[in-house]
Amino acid sequence: MIEDPAALARSTPTPASALQPHLLQLTAELVQAHETSLWRYLRVLGCPANEAQDLAQETFLTLLRTQLEDRGAGATRVWLRATARNLYLAHCRRNRRSPLAIDAEAIEAAWANYERADDGERYRNALHECLQSLPKRQHDLLQRQLRERLPAAELSAATGLAPEGARSLLRRIKQTLRDCVTRKLHDAP
Repeated sequence: MIEDPAALARSTPTPASALQPHLLQLTAELVQAHETSLWRYLRVLGCPANEAQDLAQETFLTLLRTQLEDRGAGATRVWLRATARNLYLAHCRRNRRSPLAIDAEAIEAAWANYERADDGERYRNALHECLQSLPKRQHDLLQRQLRERLPAAELSAATGLAPEGARSLLRRIKQTLRDCVTRKLHDAP
Protein backbone atom coordinates (compact mmCIF):
# COMPACT_ATOMS: atom_id res chain seq x y z
CA MET A 1 0.00 0.00 0.00
CA ILE A 2 1.61 3.31 1.03
CA GLU A 3 5.30 2.54 1.16
CA ASP A 4 6.42 5.59 3.14
CA PRO A 5 3.65 7.12 5.31
CA ALA A 6 5.97 9.91 6.41
CA ALA A 7 6.51 10.84 2.74
CA LEU A 8 2.74 11.02 2.35
CA ALA A 9 2.57 13.40 5.28
CA ARG A 10 5.35 15.55 3.78
CA SER A 11 3.55 15.74 0.41
CA THR A 12 0.70 17.93 1.66
CA PRO A 13 0.20 21.52 0.48
CA THR A 14 1.13 22.66 3.99
CA PRO A 15 4.90 23.18 4.06
CA ALA A 16 6.56 20.32 5.94
CA SER A 17 8.53 22.83 7.98
CA ALA A 18 5.24 24.20 9.35
CA LEU A 19 4.13 20.78 10.57
CA GLN A 20 5.22 19.68 13.98
CA PRO A 21 7.35 16.52 13.97
CA HIS A 22 4.94 14.77 16.33
CA LEU A 23 2.10 15.44 13.83
CA LEU A 24 4.10 13.74 11.07
CA GLN A 25 4.73 10.75 13.34
CA LEU A 26 1.07 10.59 14.38
CA THR A 27 -0.03 10.67 10.73
CA ALA A 28 2.43 7.91 9.84
CA GLU A 29 1.05 5.81 12.71
CA LEU A 30 -2.55 6.44 11.63
CA VAL A 31 -1.74 5.47 8.05
CA GLN A 32 -0.13 2.26 9.22
CA ALA A 33 -3.03 1.45 11.55
CA HIS A 34 -5.93 2.26 9.22
CA GLU A 35 -4.75 2.09 5.61
CA THR A 36 -5.73 -1.50 4.86
CA SER A 37 -9.11 -1.20 6.51
CA LEU A 38 -9.83 2.06 4.69
CA TRP A 39 -8.86 0.52 1.34
CA ARG A 40 -11.18 -2.44 2.01
CA TYR A 41 -14.00 -0.08 2.95
CA LEU A 42 -13.62 1.83 -0.31
CA ARG A 43 -13.66 -1.46 -2.21
CA VAL A 44 -16.92 -2.43 -0.45
CA LEU A 45 -18.39 0.86 -1.66
CA GLY A 46 -17.57 -0.22 -5.22
CA CYS A 47 -14.37 1.71 -5.79
CA PRO A 48 -11.86 0.04 -8.16
CA ALA A 49 -8.61 -1.07 -6.47
CA ASN A 50 -6.30 1.54 -7.99
CA GLU A 51 -8.75 4.35 -7.24
CA ALA A 52 -9.27 3.04 -3.71
CA GLN A 53 -5.53 3.37 -3.14
CA ASP A 54 -5.53 6.97 -4.40
CA LEU A 55 -8.62 7.90 -2.38
CA ALA A 56 -7.18 6.33 0.77
CA GLN A 57 -4.09 8.51 0.34
CA GLU A 58 -6.27 11.57 -0.26
CA THR A 59 -8.20 10.73 2.92
CA PHE A 60 -4.99 10.74 4.94
CA LEU A 61 -3.92 14.02 3.33
CA THR A 62 -7.27 15.48 4.35
CA LEU A 63 -6.68 14.20 7.87
CA LEU A 64 -3.30 15.88 7.96
CA ARG A 65 -4.69 19.18 6.67
CA THR A 66 -7.62 19.05 9.09
CA GLN A 67 -5.44 18.24 12.10
CA LEU A 68 -8.30 16.27 13.63
CA GLU A 69 -8.60 16.35 17.39
CA ASP A 70 -7.82 12.96 18.92
CA ARG A 71 -11.06 11.47 20.26
CA GLY A 72 -9.97 7.86 20.25
CA ALA A 73 -9.43 5.12 17.69
CA GLY A 74 -13.15 4.46 17.13
CA ALA A 75 -13.96 8.08 16.34
CA THR A 76 -10.92 8.30 14.08
CA ARG A 77 -12.05 5.21 12.12
CA VAL A 78 -15.54 6.67 11.69
CA TRP A 79 -14.09 10.01 10.52
CA LEU A 80 -11.76 8.27 8.05
CA ARG A 81 -14.59 6.18 6.59
CA ALA A 82 -16.93 9.17 6.27
CA THR A 83 -14.20 11.25 4.61
CA ALA A 84 -13.23 8.41 2.26
CA ARG A 85 -16.89 7.84 1.32
CA ASN A 86 -17.37 11.56 0.60
CA LEU A 87 -14.17 11.68 -1.47
CA TYR A 88 -15.29 8.60 -3.41
CA LEU A 89 -18.72 10.09 -4.15
CA ALA A 90 -17.12 13.39 -5.22
CA HIS A 91 -14.71 11.42 -7.43
CA CYS A 92 -17.66 9.64 -9.06
CA ARG A 93 -19.42 12.96 -9.70
CA ARG A 94 -16.28 14.52 -11.21
CA ASN A 95 -15.85 11.57 -13.54
CA ARG A 96 -19.57 11.44 -14.36
CA ARG A 97 -19.75 7.92 -13.09
CA SER A 98 -22.54 6.55 -10.96
CA PRO A 99 -21.42 4.89 -7.75
CA LEU A 100 -23.06 1.62 -6.82
CA ALA A 101 -26.46 2.10 -5.26
CA ILE A 102 -25.50 1.81 -1.61
CA ASP A 103 -27.19 2.09 1.72
CA ALA A 104 -24.48 4.07 3.52
CA GLU A 105 -26.01 3.48 6.96
CA ALA A 106 -26.21 -0.28 6.43
CA ILE A 107 -22.64 -0.42 5.16
CA GLU A 108 -21.41 1.70 8.07
CA ALA A 109 -23.21 -0.53 10.59
CA ALA A 110 -21.89 -3.70 8.94
CA TRP A 111 -18.38 -2.25 8.78
CA ALA A 112 -18.41 -1.24 12.45
CA ASN A 113 -19.56 -4.78 13.30
CA TYR A 114 -16.87 -6.23 11.02
CA GLU A 115 -14.03 -4.23 12.53
CA ARG A 116 -14.88 -4.50 16.21
CA ALA A 117 -11.76 -4.87 18.33
CA ASP A 118 -9.83 -7.17 15.99
CA ASP A 119 -10.01 -5.12 12.76
CA GLY A 120 -12.01 -7.84 11.03
CA GLU A 121 -9.62 -10.70 11.77
CA ARG A 122 -12.44 -13.03 12.95
CA TYR A 123 -14.37 -12.48 9.72
CA ARG A 124 -11.34 -13.05 7.53
CA ASN A 125 -10.40 -16.23 9.42
CA ALA A 126 -13.96 -17.56 9.17
CA LEU A 127 -14.10 -16.76 5.45
CA HIS A 128 -10.73 -18.44 4.88
CA GLU A 129 -11.93 -21.61 6.66
CA CYS A 130 -15.18 -21.58 4.68
CA LEU A 131 -13.33 -21.12 1.38
CA GLN A 132 -11.12 -24.10 2.25
CA SER A 133 -14.24 -26.23 2.80
CA LEU A 134 -15.64 -25.57 -0.70
CA PRO A 135 -15.35 -28.39 -3.24
CA LYS A 136 -12.48 -27.76 -5.68
CA ARG A 137 -14.76 -27.06 -8.65
CA GLN A 138 -16.69 -24.41 -6.73
CA HIS A 139 -13.53 -22.90 -5.28
CA ASP A 140 -11.97 -22.67 -8.75
CA LEU A 141 -15.08 -21.08 -10.27
CA LEU A 142 -15.27 -18.47 -7.53
CA GLN A 143 -11.54 -17.80 -7.85
CA ARG A 144 -11.84 -17.25 -11.59
CA GLN A 145 -14.76 -14.90 -11.20
CA LEU A 146 -13.23 -12.82 -8.41
CA ARG A 147 -9.55 -12.77 -9.32
CA GLU A 148 -9.61 -12.98 -13.08
CA ARG A 149 -12.86 -11.01 -13.44
CA LEU A 150 -14.02 -13.33 -16.20
CA PRO A 151 -17.46 -12.52 -17.63
CA ALA A 152 -20.21 -15.15 -17.39
CA ALA A 153 -19.72 -16.27 -21.01
CA GLU A 154 -16.04 -17.08 -20.42
CA LEU A 155 -16.78 -18.69 -17.05
CA SER A 156 -19.42 -20.88 -18.64
CA ALA A 157 -17.07 -21.90 -21.46
CA ALA A 158 -14.32 -22.73 -18.97
CA THR A 159 -16.63 -24.81 -16.78
CA GLY A 160 -18.88 -26.38 -19.39
CA LEU A 161 -21.96 -24.76 -17.88
CA ALA A 162 -24.50 -22.58 -19.62
CA PRO A 163 -24.03 -18.86 -18.75
CA GLU A 164 -27.12 -18.85 -16.52
CA GLY A 165 -25.92 -22.09 -14.92
CA ALA A 166 -22.57 -20.48 -14.04
CA ARG A 167 -24.32 -17.41 -12.59
CA SER A 168 -26.70 -19.61 -10.61
CA LEU A 169 -23.85 -21.72 -9.25
CA LEU A 170 -21.93 -18.58 -8.22
CA ARG A 171 -25.00 -17.27 -6.36
CA ARG A 172 -25.29 -20.59 -4.50
CA ILE A 173 -21.58 -20.62 -3.68
CA LYS A 174 -21.74 -17.09 -2.28
CA GLN A 175 -24.83 -17.95 -0.22
CA THR A 176 -23.06 -21.06 1.09
CA LEU A 177 -20.06 -18.94 2.10
CA ARG A 178 -22.31 -16.32 3.73
CA ASP A 179 -24.10 -19.02 5.75
CA CYS A 180 -20.82 -20.70 6.68
CA VAL A 181 -19.21 -17.45 7.89
CA THR A 182 -22.33 -16.53 9.87
CA ARG A 183 -22.37 -19.97 11.50
CA LYS A 184 -18.66 -19.80 12.39
CA LEU A 185 -19.01 -16.32 13.88
CA HIS A 186 -22.02 -17.27 15.99
CA ASP A 187 -20.43 -20.54 17.13
CA ALA A 188 -17.15 -18.86 18.11
CA PRO A 189 -16.74 -17.72 21.73
